[in-house]
Amino acid sequence: MKRPGLVSDDFKRVEAHACPMSTCAAPAGSPCCTGKGRVAIQYHAARFRLVPQLTKALSVPTPAVRKPGSFWTELPRPASAGAEPVGHVRLGYARASTARQSLDAQLDSLAEAEVTRIFSEKISTRATKRPSWRPP
Repeated sequence: MKRPGLVSDDFKRVEAHACPMSTCAAPAGSPCCTGKGRVAIQYHAARFRLVPQLTKALSVPTPAVRKPGSFWTELPRPASAGAEPVGHVRLGYARASTARQSLDAQLDSLAEAEVTRIFSEKISTRATKRPSWRPP
């Protein structure tokens, strides 16, 4: 149980992730921001739900140390902010307009980019019916 006056470190877990909301897009290490350029009173739900321990929370308040309501400025990012999250999949798409064209160059580029799941199709952009995507 938390003692009164102590700040929960939930905000550190939330700020380990960048905010996925396009209207905020706060990077890892910074609090969420409002549309008016101020520090948000609470973190956006899409962001704190990235933390398994907080997925059922109704809201996560921004602690006083982050100065909610003040003008928002980016804070230093944590050292682990550039690391790709574990368990995420990188998707790729390759397409050729005709059956005679090759997908090899596109597939090689996607493999170099370490894409883990690639969808491809050989079909004209004018086609109104398309089969479901399939791995090569």
